[in-house]
Amino acid sequence: MENYQAAATAIELYEGSIEEAKQKAHGRIPEGSIEFIVEDAASAVKGCEEDGYDLGICIGSTHALGGMEPTLQTLKRLVKQNGYILIGEGYWKQTPSPAYLEALGGADESECKTHADTVKAGEELGLIPLWSYVANDDDWDDYEWLYSMSVENYCLENPDDPDCNAMLERIRTWRRTYLTWGRDTLGFGLYLYRNNKNK
Repeated sequence: MENYQAAATAIELYEGSIEEAKQKAHGRIPEGSIEFIVEDAASAVKGCEEDGYDLGICIGSTHALGGMEPTLQTLKRLVKQNGYILIGEGYWKQTPSPAYLEALGGADESECKTHADTVKAGEELGLIPLWSYVANDDDWDDYEWLYSMSVENYCLENPDDPDCNAMLERIRTWRRTYLTWGRDTLGFGLYLYRNNKNK
C-alpha cells in the first residue's frame, strides 16, 4: 500500500489488533486509505461491495468465515473478475495421528486437506490457481520457537503476572505437541488464485 497508493478494507474482531495496525499505518499510508472494521468477519463482509476489490486476502483465518471453501466463495463474490485471491491455510503433510488430533483439542482430520486438495478446493469453485508457497521446516521452527521463546521470556520478566503459570503450562504443552507430531504432520501454505466469475 505504501508504494502503490492502494485503498483497503481491514477486518479484525479484536480492537487491540486494529489499534496496532492503525499505529503502524500512521505516517506511512495516507489517512483514510484503509477502512478499519472491528467486527466478526462473517458479519462485516455482508457490508462489503460485491465486485469491489482487486485482491482479497485471508491468511490463517478462514475459520472466521466458516472454513476454506466458504472463505473462497465469499472472496470470489467480493473480488472483481480476473482479480486475485490469496489464502493462507494449514494442510496435512501426512495423515494426523489420533493422539495429535486429541492434543489439538479434539480436532478432526477434515479440518485440513492435503496440499494438493487445498489447491483443488479453489479449482472446484472456478478459481484459477496461479501460485503456491509452503512453509519449510526452518520456517515452521522459526515461527514456533519465536512464539515459545516470547512467552518464556515474558514470564521471566513479569513474574508477578497472575497468568504466568497458565501461560507457561500452555506454551510448554504446545511445544511438546509441535515437536512430537506437529512439525512432521501440519504444514502451512499460501495459495494465490485468479478469480474467474464465469465458472
